[in-house]
Amino acid sequence: MAYPINCNCLSLQTSLFCQKPHTTTYTFVHPEPKFKSVSTKFSKTPDGEISFPRTPVTELPQIPSKIHPSSYSSLIQSCIDSNAFDLGKSVHAQMLSDENFRPGTFLQTKILMLYARSGDPNDMSIARQLFDEIPERNSTSWNTMILCYASKEDHAEVLEIFSQMHMSGIRPNKFTFPSVVKACVARGDECGVKQVHGLIIKNDLDCNLVVGGALVDGYVCFGSMNDAVNAFGEIDGKNTVAWNSVIGGYVRLMRYEDAWRAFWRIRTYLGLSPDEFTFATVTRICAALRSLDRGKQVHAQLVSNGFESSVFVGNSLIDMYAKCGDNRNCLLVFNSMKEKDQVTWNSVISSQAQLGLFENAVVLFKLMLKSGYKSNHFNLGSILKVSACSADSEMGRQVHSYLIRNLLETDVVLGSALVDMYSKSGCIEEARRTFYRLDERNEVSWNALLAGYVLEGQVEEALEHFRQMRLSNAQPDQYTFTSLLTLSADQGNEDQGKKIHAHIIRTIARQNIILETELVHMYARCQNLDYAQQIFDRMRERNAYSWNSLIVGCEQNGEAEKALELFHQMQLLGIKPDQFSLDSALSACGSLSDGKKGKQIHCYILRNALEKDPVLKCNLVDMYSKCGLIDQALKTYDRTKEKDVILHNIMIFAYVSRNKIDDARHIFDQMEERSTVSWNSMLTGYAKGGLFDEMARLFQRMLEESNELDGLTYLPMLEFCASIPAPSEGKQLHASLIKRGYTHTSVVLDSALVDMYAKGGDIEEARRLFDRMGHRNVITWNAMIAGYAKHGDGVEVLALFDQMKEEDIYPNDITFLSVLSACSHIGLIEEGLGIFISMIEEHGIEPRVEHYTCMVDLLGRAGHLDDAMEVIERMPIEPDVSTWGALLGACRVHQNVYLGRLAAERLFDLDPKNPGPYVLMSNIYAAAGRWKEANEVRNSMKSAGVTKDPGISWIEINNEIQRFHAGDRAHPKTDEIYATLKNLSLRMKGLGYVPNSSFVLRNIKDQEEYLLQHSERLAISLGLICLPENATIRIFKNLRICGDCHTVVKLISKITRRRIIVRDTKRFHHFEDGLCSCGDYW
Repeated sequence: MAYPINCNCLSLQTSLFCQKPHTTTYTFVHPEPKFKSVSTKFSKTPDGEISFPRTPVTELPQIPSKIHPSSYSSLIQSCIDSNAFDLGKSVHAQMLSDENFRPGTFLQTKILMLYARSGDPNDMSIARQLFDEIPERNSTSWNTMILCYASKEDHAEVLEIFSQMHMSGIRPNKFTFPSVVKACVARGDECGVKQVHGLIIKNDLDCNLVVGGALVDGYVCFGSMNDAVNAFGEIDGKNTVAWNSVIGGYVRLMRYEDAWRAFWRIRTYLGLSPDEFTFATVTRICAALRSLDRGKQVHAQLVSNGFESSVFVGNSLIDMYAKCGDNRNCLLVFNSMKEKDQVTWNSVISSQAQLGLFENAVVLFKLMLKSGYKSNHFNLGSILKVSACSADSEMGRQVHSYLIRNLLETDVVLGSALVDMYSKSGCIEEARRTFYRLDERNEVSWNALLAGYVLEGQVEEALEHFRQMRLSNAQPDQYTFTSLLTLSADQGNEDQGKKIHAHIIRTIARQNIILETELVHMYARCQNLDYAQQIFDRMRERNAYSWNSLIVGCEQNGEAEKALELFHQMQLLGIKPDQFSLDSALSACGSLSDGKKGKQIHCYILRNALEKDPVLKCNLVDMYSKCGLIDQALKTYDRTKEKDVILHNIMIFAYVSRNKIDDARHIFDQMEERSTVSWNSMLTGYAKGGLFDEMARLFQRMLEESNELDGLTYLPMLEFCASIPAPSEGKQLHASLIKRGYTHTSVVLDSALVDMYAKGGDIEEARRLFDRMGHRNVITWNAMIAGYAKHGDGVEVLALFDQMKEEDIYPNDITFLSVLSACSHIGLIEEGLGIFISMIEEHGIEPRVEHYTCMVDLLGRAGHLDDAMEVIERMPIEPDVSTWGALLGACRVHQNVYLGRLAAERLFDLDPKNPGPYVLMSNIYAAAGRWKEANEVRNSMKSAGVTKDPGISWIEINNEIQRFHAGDRAHPKTDEIYATLKNLSLRMKGLGYVPNSSFVLRNIKDQEEYLLQHSERLAISLGLICLPENATIRIFKNLRICGDCHTVVKLISKITRRRIIVRDTKRFHHFEDGLCSCGDYW
């Protein structure tokens, strides 16, 4: 047997061993008188050989020339115990020089232990050779090698040796299993841990404290808390260390409520006494739960257990009180600590930063320096965090200068903190420069800059940064992927999110609750609730944030019932709802108008003393208002002592939505501070009530008083001008926007301008604005397409629809409504049917009742009334008033009495107070010469108390709106107006015009005279009098234009050679040279 040991190099010079500073020195003295001191006795054998006792040895002048073999074992053991490995090797070398000596298994194992424990990498290979050459290995031999490899973190060899040991029939013992369990954990082999657990049970060692503790730690690392708790339960003589491991496992998984219960359950039933590590962990639990009451309870417990003087525990208390928002107790603990260390100062400075008390943090930092403590990575990092959180880049720059002066700028820890500070302060370029100046970059620095790109919304830069990170030595971690998933969620980019998901699967070996939760959040934000639900269902552990992500996702994606169902399940599983889950549950109740469930949630909020939360308070008021419980909303609002702008706005909106504009104005006038939302809500209220004068005055006041105006503030006014319509006021608003530089700054604003001009009758100006827009979204395209559809220009509608698809703008359900309407107006039946089918099959859009109404109108307009009726009968949803109205209108044009009566009867049931169906049915009977039935319809309308809304038409002259009702004689130019109409009437009769009295619903003696006085004719007459000869006359009417007036306006356009545009409730009519753009169908 030969070993690579040079015996000449193993001289036993005293100086060699005196150089070992961390070993205990023992002196072995030769029996000859020249050695003065004797610290260890020895004896001679009958052969005159020296026998050494088992005493630790580190210093020996020389080894006698002959040592009795019985002393080898004790001497080797003494060398091992005292870490005198070189001396042990010398003993081994002398042993090998004795050719007649053959060591037994016991001594061979001792020698193996000597080399295995030496710490010299070269000795490891010698230990393995010794091990392999032991003919009969015992458990100690095997355990020695397992422990040796475990100390070197060579986990593969640990498992390999253990496997060989198991196959050799040697029974593992309590010294074997802890290292094997740890090796399985290090390799991420949870299945291996469970297999080893089985062997432990088979060997009756699961009750052993050390073995059981290793199992608990192993299961905790994998997040298998049920298995960890079961393993803990089997341990005999449980100690605080294992207890701490269980509690720490729950904390690691963020299952803080479970950790809290484990703390009290084990203490109550097992009577274990917590140590300072237990209390430090439990205060961390209280901090995570933001439970100040529990934190104070733990504080009292640790004082009664005598740990109040522990610096370690005191530091954890400072952190707990800070995270619970109790700065008073945080500083009290700090000031009461008799002993403080660097961690104490770091903790209190960090606590002030957490609480946003940035000046306190800086003061304490300076006080720390005065107290003799030095700045270090941690407290400098805290000050940089203060700069980041307060967006005070100037303070951060001062720290940066300090780091440069002290040559610390390129330090990876502080440099990473600088990158983080600049990123959060919005100084992304400085963050980037600092990042690239670092001598070394770790995951923290890479993640800090990535987070900065995400905060700034720089998508391309963030993705390129991630690509560079993967090319470097940095390993993406949960913080990397959290930033990237946040980016995907904010962008609503599911494809990008899926790619990140794939990276996570390849990179993160085990399940990670934080990333799984972020994936749920990302898919929910991208409106893929199926994926979100699948990931949620596969999660082994779920915390409140996991539940909230899915609940919020469901609520925001219109799945209110699902959100409430999840909220209920969350409570059943013992997970306490927080502000976010309660907010979503209240929003869901509001969406469903479910006041009963909303009140139940309100009771929960009251029971848990959460009503003071300002966000919850606002959501309660909002929920009650949406459920129609305006009185309850007002009670909640009135009970709030300190009302902020948001709460005021919600209450204003609640009143506005109920058309209680005076109540809304009362709250508005009481507000000391108003936001843009406040002004817009009131403007919207006035717009809904048609109170244009009040709206205009408020808007002017807003322009004078508010400092928060932007282009979007104009939206309510633009929308109102579009709905009236009021083209002159709309143009003035446009001029104001141009003057203030708000045009072309927002696609929403530009889209509203396009819509306003289109609805105001100036389709040409709408198109000019549309063409000048640099960026157009689906709303812009819809506004332009709908404008052309309302104006009856189907050719332009279809051309824009094709162009929209060419520019990769995906049409939505509103787009298809306008396109189908255009197909109807120009009689493109085949094209309309094809577009309807493509909407369903190619674009995946489920038709709404409005789309079916368009199809009824398309077929009815073309005279295919039976087909139109079949569409109604086969609709998967219930037809509404507009659907039956489209059929009735078609029956009037094509004089189909049977289907017209069927449609009218349904309309009488659905909307009994609507005069429209009575008018149309009467016209159908009159056109068919069935005067008796026509009179019966008129009589039934009268007996039902249905009155026709008075017709009002208006025209804009010199920027002033002139309104007329039928027979109006209040205008200063009344005589001229009627004279012009009589003159036109004579000229029309010369062209063969005969008044159609079927459109006169009431029994009036001079029906022709009554028709002459219709409001739209009065408005047109004023336009002929007041407007230049080449000017287009634009008229707006609140009702559908009657058939006789439609004929008259065509003739007037022919006689006067004027272009006349009339907008009624159905569409725009462009009259020119005796023709109308509607083709006499509207």
